[in-house]
Amino acid sequence: MFNIGYAQEIITPPTGVSLAGYFNKRPNEGMYDDLYVKVLVIECNGKTFGFIAFDLCSIHKLIFDELKKRITEKFGEELHDSLIISATHTHTGSQFFVNPDEWDERTKYAFDETIDATMRALTRAMMNRLPGSLEVGTVYNNPYGFVRRYWMKNGTLLTNPGWGNPDIDKPECDFDRTIGILKVIQGGRIAALLCNIANHGDTIGGNIVSADWPGRFAQEIQHALKASIPVLVVDDASGNINHFDFRQKINQTRYDEAVRIGRGYAAIVLEALDSLEPVTAESVTVKNGTVVIPHRQISDEELAEAKHTLATVPDIPKEGDFESQDLANKVPAALRYFAQRVIDCREKSTPSHSGRITAIELGDQLAFVTIPGEPFNGISQAIKAASKYKYTFVIELSQSVSNYVPMPECFPRGGYEVQAGVNTCAPNAATEIINAVIKNM
Repeated sequence: MFNIGYAQEIITPPTGVSLAGYFNKRPNEGMYDDLYVKVLVIECNGKTFGFIAFDLCSIHKLIFDELKKRITEKFGEELHDSLIISATHTHTGSQFFVNPDEWDERTKYAFDETIDATMRALTRAMMNRLPGSLEVGTVYNNPYGFVRRYWMKNGTLLTNPGWGNPDIDKPECDFDRTIGILKVIQGGRIAALLCNIANHGDTIGGNIVSADWPGRFAQEIQHALKASIPVLVVDDASGNINHFDFRQKINQTRYDEAVRIGRGYAAIVLEALDSLEPVTAESVTVKNGTVVIPHRQISDEELAEAKHTLATVPDIPKEGDFESQDLANKVPAALRYFAQRVIDCREKSTPSHSGRITAIELGDQLAFVTIPGEPFNGISQAIKAASKYKYTFVIELSQSVSNYVPMPECFPRGGYEVQAGVNTCAPNAATEIINAVIKNM
């Protein structure tokens, strides 16, 4: 038996606040649905651990630092160090990446409200702990995720090469389609769910706030169960996974796609709820560690090529959303943008940065492990293959910041995710993270 508490709070920003996820500035012009911070805390044999999941594209260091201060002051360092803090990766949520000294009144309000709402939710979850039980399971069924890096018939590799592109040969690799499900039961009813799914939260675009498919997924679960329970989505490694099926020539960037995918995932999870098994652990172990993530180093040849691009490619502004597929399509603005990133990487990058990693283990049955940044799914596969636990939930965009973390073999192949920028990951970063996470387990 566990003592379990949960709560959720709205963190939708006011209009005018920038939205995260693309390279162009996108001020919020309205709302499809609310953004939430969702909290689940679980006490097992006197030890409390838990999860804080944000409907954000990623979590800025400012949020991690402020939450560490506030949580430690109110609940103590032990609780803070036993929480996994992550983002759902929606590309239509608040943007907090710029210098706080440059924030306008609305952005500052959105940041402060995000922190305050988190503390309210955590406080209420801690107060509301009641006896309950947990069930866990997995289902190997992810029909809405696709590897977004493709080998072309001419031997090159492109990210997001375009719908119905006749020159596509095959995806670069496969990925783990496992969906992990943790069910909370209190008073004979389902009281909360935590689901581990690999897919980008980028189905909408534009300038209107939405929690993307994780929000529609949660709403569909609530509708089916006839209860507004917290439904937490914690992303499995999705740096090279998104929802684009390039075999189809249809519009896959719109709100209807978020609805379709969210409802589809909900149907898969709902069907599996009766087949989960009880979590039987009588104790919990929390382990925190550090991984040193090496940064990309730019050669003289790469620098010269970037300068040549800036000197020869015309400076033509890009209208509308500036996205990763613009690089595959050789849009001049994209070519110039990434050339400048190479120069900035050479001039401004530090050698490495440290990331925090966490493992929460319930006996030999269940483990939750974290990865910073946007790791490729191969990293998750390597961690799960080395895990001794029957169920291993790998959670990206958690505990600390980083950029894309491609597999080492992907760098010479090209594509959007391996493009250089300030403090982007080096080719051996994935290996360092895999080794550190496995060691921490």
